[in-house]
Amino acid sequence: MIIRQEQERRIAGYEAPILRGVWERPMRMGAPRMWAAMWMALCLYAALIFLTVVGMKWALLPLLVWAVGQGLLVVLTQWDAYWDDLGIAQVTRRYKAVYEAG
Repeated sequence: MIIRQEQERRIAGYEAPILRGVWERPMRMGAPRMWAAMWMALCLYAALIFLTVVGMKWALLPLLVWAVGQGLLVVLTQWDAYWDDLGIAQVTRRYKAVYEAG
């Protein structure tokens, strides 16, 4: 009933709810979604390789490495929310470390 009253009060095309994905960065377990997914896929692939080549005991090692890497991604994200954008810009645009005046 409350939702219906709220919908009737809105002006069509003028007011609309803003989705969180528009203004908030998509995260997975506290890290940017793309980097967290790539890191997880890489570690799962390494665990599969370890499982087939060396055995079950060593297959747990990449999963422990994943936990440490995910923690590092979370710490980097808390330190600077856009650390990955800055790193990509540094690599692709080749910013100078120091600019001289004049």
